[in-house]
Amino acid sequence: MNTKIKLFSATLIALTGLFGVVNFAYAQSVTITTCTSATVNGTITSTSGGVQTSAWFEWGTSYVAVDSGAGTDTSTQTFSTPQDFSQLISGLSPSTTYYYRAVVSNTYGTAQGGTRSFNTPACSVPPPVVTLPTVSTNSASSVLQNSATLNGYVTSNGANVNTWFEWGTNYSLGNTTSNVNYGNTATSFSNSLFNLNANTTYYYRAVAQNSQGTVQGSILSFTTSGQYVPPPVPIPPYVSTNSASSVLQNSATLNGYVTSSGTNTSAWFEWGTSYSLGNSTSYNSYGTGAISFNSSLYNLNPNTTYYYRAVAQSSYGIVYGSILSFTTTGQTYVPPPVVFGFAPTASTLLATELTGTTAKLNGLVFTSGNLSSSAWFEWGVTSSLGNTTQTINVGALPVVKHSDFITGLTNGQTYYYRVVAENSYGKSYGGVNTFVSETNTYVVTPPPVRPVVLRPTTTVITRGSSAQSLASLSIEGGAEMIGSGEKRTYRVTWKNDSTQPLKNVVLRVTFPQSMNVDSATKGSFSSSDNSVIVDLKTLAPKEEGDTFIFATSGRGLKPGELLVVTANMVYTGINGVQGDAIAYVTHRAEAAQNAIGANIFGAGDFVPTTLFGWILLMILVLVLVLLGNHLYGRFSESK
Repeated sequence: MNTKIKLFSATLIALTGLFGVVNFAYAQSVTITTCTSATVNGTITSTSGGVQTSAWFEWGTSYVAVDSGAGTDTSTQTFSTPQDFSQLISGLSPSTTYYYRAVVSNTYGTAQGGTRSFNTPACSVPPPVVTLPTVSTNSASSVLQNSATLNGYVTSNGANVNTWFEWGTNYSLGNTTSNVNYGNTATSFSNSLFNLNANTTYYYRAVAQNSQGTVQGSILSFTTSGQYVPPPVPIPPYVSTNSASSVLQNSATLNGYVTSSGTNTSAWFEWGTSYSLGNSTSYNSYGTGAISFNSSLYNLNPNTTYYYRAVAQSSYGIVYGSILSFTTTGQTYVPPPVVFGFAPTASTLLATELTGTTAKLNGLVFTSGNLSSSAWFEWGVTSSLGNTTQTINVGALPVVKHSDFITGLTNGQTYYYRVVAENSYGKSYGGVNTFVSETNTYVVTPPPVRPVVLRPTTTVITRGSSAQSLASLSIEGGAEMIGSGEKRTYRVTWKNDSTQPLKNVVLRVTFPQSMNVDSATKGSFSSSDNSVIVDLKTLAPKEEGDTFIFATSGRGLKPGELLVVTANMVYTGINGVQGDAIAYVTHRAEAAQNAIGANIFGAGDFVPTTLFGWILLMILVLVLVLLGNHLYGRFSESK
């Protein structure tokens, strides 16, 4: 029923605020909606000059409880202008007296109106009785080779009901469809199954649930038809190695063809002076199409045979093309007007100045001779990266520290990044690093507010160490020239030069991919970026230390190739500001030292690595034995 019971008005007077403003509100009529619910109404005539005002009702069956503020509160409504307001009260008992009063509150105080009452009428129809739902399993329909539709019927029996199906290839079932709510009703319902096996019997039953519990229908079955045709199996990409082109005395262009098979695919070349190859060109992504690709090689030896093959990779694995070869010419070579003729070398450093929404990315760029280079960062929320910073010309100085800020980050999110450098000879990628975007938790005195200009910076650093205000860092690695397979010992030293303790101190020593890290006296090895991580935690004032790292150069070094080992330390001072220190050592690859070891036995060690080398070693041993026997015989005769 919708009978309105008019009650006389009551005036609510709020506490007077600091400016003497008083709130006024009047209780209005009560609308009896049913025998178990009612709507109480009121009017706010003043809101203290536009101040946000909250309003609600207190109610209950006890006058004393309501009048003392111990009644049940309705939800709160907020107003800034005079207006009517109301609240629905449900779950009431029929033929019962209820008491209520209006309440208003703002920053100046809280006031209650007088306590009033109303009576709920008797219910002409008793409330519905809720029981368990009733559900039945009906015959399946649209049964095909790989799909079918399950059917059922449900009666809710007085409450909202949810339904689904349980199914499987035996009476244990084991699978369920999605849960669907059909309200307080009686209805047919269904759900379709896909990717079923052909000529297979499946069992199923309907299930229903309301506030009283869960019931199941009887178990029925159906059999799919026809011959099973499996879904297409994802296949790896296809790659082929094509003939080299533009073969000159010191350069050549490698060619290949890749078909992605529908997934994002990267491709590159492996090459070297033997079937072992040992060198790789840069990786490039070619999307999901089919395309020819190529890569140029420089600084090759004249009159030399090189072997190469195309390689492709997608989420389904790595595939290789056949190994082909080409031979450089012996014609007179006119070098370009660049001193070294190499692409720049890039080394990714640790990120600093994390604020939760911004971060400063850092990297080192080792330029080639006097050739100008450009640098930028690639970054993203996965190792696929996807975003780039602006490209900056970092000049032609031998070593440049390149930094750039990225903004719009999400606090707590892990980000991946790397530095990239490029000149006319090619492009170089630093290792992929990660950081978690988060704000420092240290309590510091905030500096004066001033605008922050986010711009890329390039800072020249001194070879072998970096000048920092709080900490110093250095690395020693022996002679600059390094040969293939040569073992080196690196000593990294650090010191807290300041008079304050440093915390969150982490040291990272990164080696080029062409070097193998054998062991270290401190820290742990990370194979993902070929680095040693030392968690120093804290450094007391003037505290210093060191670590030794043992590494071996690879066997596929090109003469003149630049190898860079970088040490990068980050720390946090007592004021919560993060700083870093950088040091590095460089090597130049030299030509093979031992013609016999390198050419006959296939490596720089005495033990051969090829079948031809083993045969020569056996012949050499046999000759030495025969020579020994001959000399021993002559010695015996003379004696």
